[in-house]
Amino acid sequence: MADLTDAEILTLARAAGVTIPPELVAEVGYSLNGLLEALDNIDLPGLEAIEPLPIIIPPNPGNLS
Repeated sequence: MADLTDAEILTLARAAGVTIPPELVAEVGYSLNGLLEALDNIDLPGLEAIEPLPIIIPPNPGNLS
């Protein structure tokens, strides 16, 4: 996987509602690209055969009763 560019990182941050100061974009990019590389190296046999579970968020997470 190719490294994310500064523009891609800022776009992803904006979509997640996160503000990254301009002087920290390179540092965040270094960390994020390192994390993505490490995750890309995880190879669990048979993982592709497992169906993902749906994530169900209750309408009011503060009131679970």
